[in-house]
Amino acid sequence: MNYHSINDKNYQQYKEKISHGTPMLPFAHYHTNVSELLPFQPIHWHEEMEIIKVQSGKGIVSVDGVRYTAEVGDIFILRPFVMHAINKLDDNEMIADVIVFNLRLLESGEADVCTLKYFAPLLNEKHSVPCIVRSTDSWYRPFDQSMTAILACDTNNEGAELDIKANLYWMFYHIYNNRLMNVTPNIAEDKRLYTVRRALEYIRAEYMNEITIEKIAKHCGYSEFYMMKLFKQFTGSSCVDYVNNYRLTVAGRQLRDTDDDVATIAYQVGFNNVSYFNRQFKRQYGMTPREFRSSPDGHLEGRDQ
Repeated sequence: MNYHSINDKNYQQYKEKISHGTPMLPFAHYHTNVSELLPFQPIHWHEEMEIIKVQSGKGIVSVDGVRYTAEVGDIFILRPFVMHAINKLDDNEMIADVIVFNLRLLESGEADVCTLKYFAPLLNEKHSVPCIVRSTDSWYRPFDQSMTAILACDTNNEGAELDIKANLYWMFYHIYNNRLMNVTPNIAEDKRLYTVRRALEYIRAEYMNEITIEKIAKHCGYSEFYMMKLFKQFTGSSCVDYVNNYRLTVAGRQLRDTDDDVATIAYQVGFNNVSYFNRQFKRQYGMTPREFRSSPDGHLEGRDQ
């Protein structure tokens, strides 16, 4: 299999398709509650930067196959195209604020020194930022101040764009000033990540059809044994479990957003046996599909992927 760059057109079709913010202000703020109704968030990625601050509770933040225990005050800084997910930790509930922004928000022109020196390497995956900032870190305070200011910003106010950009610039200043940027690429690791991305997006595109390890491995150009090992390493679950969990996540959204009956939804998301679908749904959500739909809290918190 040939390894393609991040600009490969075939790869680009697999990115998250959601637009964050507007063309004039490519910035969005999400308030996420990782509760019983969101036990599984499919791993995803996008071309925007993402910064997550844990406001209460505990959870798991997965970044390129590494699982971090997220606690109150922790700030996660994710570069473009990094694979990531937020999930429950045992019976804990976690509330987090998430900001997503396109780096072009901070550009002033094609020949701008900031664009060429600081932001282009992030988009090209040459540099990576610190993944996690904890309150015990000596440089935590300025990051927390900037993040707090951004979260308090009302985008409807005059000058809001300047407020957001100023605080984002301060964040990057502290990253580079403290020499916290990783500038050493790992080509072998990049190839493995690219392979897992292809597998994940094959599942996202084909979940309603029959999916086997053989098909996933063939799509990625590797043996079934290697594909299973690699998938488990980076996602923390087997291919079979991930496919089931992804289908159940989609089913939960369909139950929330449509009036389709349970059997129809089961078949639409790839389950050929309604009884098996009901059992698996209750195992993941703690209630039957009908109970989920009739529950006053029968909705998924946070943004859809």
